[in-house]
Amino acid sequence: MYEYNKGNYVMKTLYIDCSAGVSGDMLLRALVEISGCEADLEGLHLHHEHDHDHGHGHDHEHGHDHGRSYEDVKHIIGHAAQHGVSENACRFAENIYAVIAKAEASVHGMTLETVHFHEVGRDQAIKNAIGIGMALDRLGFGADPMKSAGRILVSPIYDGKGFVDCAHGRIPVPVPAVRAMMDACEGAEGPGRGYDFRTAEDVDTEMVTPSGLAGIIGIGARPAERGFAIMGKITAEAEAKGTRDTGRGGLRVYLIEE
Repeated sequence: MYEYNKGNYVMKTLYIDCSAGVSGDMLLRALVEISGCEADLEGLHLHHEHDHDHGHGHDHEHGHDHGRSYEDVKHIIGHAAQHGVSENACRFAENIYAVIAKAEASVHGMTLETVHFHEVGRDQAIKNAIGIGMALDRLGFGADPMKSAGRILVSPIYDGKGFVDCAHGRIPVPVPAVRAMMDACEGAEGPGRGYDFRTAEDVDTEMVTPSGLAGIIGIGARPAERGFAIMGKITAEAEAKGTRDTGRGGLRVYLIEE
């Protein structure tokens, strides 16, 4: 858990501040900025040899075209590992999609074998998950905590309230897949245990997306202790704003050496 640097052992901490919510795109952009892996991500091309393109997806943001199965997504990530992407980066992406698959299966009464993804199954969404893994790999964090250069902590996670419009009509916030992930975190022994979910009473829209919360859980972020304050040296920081103007700024990420 410690990295040797110039004669000293330093602990790396990646702190993710979700007081303005979190989406998969916000998390990706913030991590890419502090890791400097833009070029690697631009060179990432997905392979679809096992893509069967059948069934219907269930993301709340878009329409009713065909989606990808969980198996299709896992095959695409697996091919990335065979074409220059590190196994560690792909493991992060696999962990993120495992969270998404369980939530979607729960919402729609399906199994992991029958669940299909719509928006979160598209090329860009898969590339985002792999990109998150690539950034963390570049920073020295491991999908296996025992092989990581440090720890990943997350602040209380704020979502809005009210309703959001989607292809299926108006749905309540937190949206169903996010609610399923929250429920799965209750009493969980593994990833997601102890997260502090809060409601921003002044925000009447969605602040947490399924890909965003799945990203936080899937990368193994642990809840920061109550009253957490940054005590070490901040070596990099970034802020990534979402597409909705909530008046709360963006997702903030800090790389700290202690």
